[in-house]
Amino acid sequence: MPTASKATSRSGDPREMLETACDLYETGERHRSMQLFKRAAIAGVIEAQVNLANVYDAGDGVRRNFETARYWYKRAISQGSPEAAYNLAVSYLNRDNFRWARHWLLVAEQLGDEDARELLEGLV
Repeated sequence: MPTASKATSRSGDPREMLETACDLYETGERHRSMQLFKRAAIAGVIEAQVNLANVYDAGDGVRRNFETARYWYKRAISQGSPEAAYNLAVSYLNRDNFRWARHWLLVAEQLGDEDARELLEGLV
């Protein structure tokens, strides 16, 4: 899941919030990490948006919530994240929604995700 290097940052810098959130997440401090992921995501940090979406999609330390996950995936996609498009596609695949999975795989491919083409070929 998330990776980073600083565990004690009190800075208001969104990138530092992301790094601290990742460290806290890895040590099991889910509540605090989610607060920082959300603050960084709101500030527009793509990686925080994707991490937040992944956590809500998986229900890891929070109640699983696809609508919230989808919201954050789309925020990251709107900033050009191929990873978010790919992850959203996989989430739709896991729900047997092949129409939307295909759509988001095409978006991921257009954004440069190399794995999207392979997965698209498997849907045919």
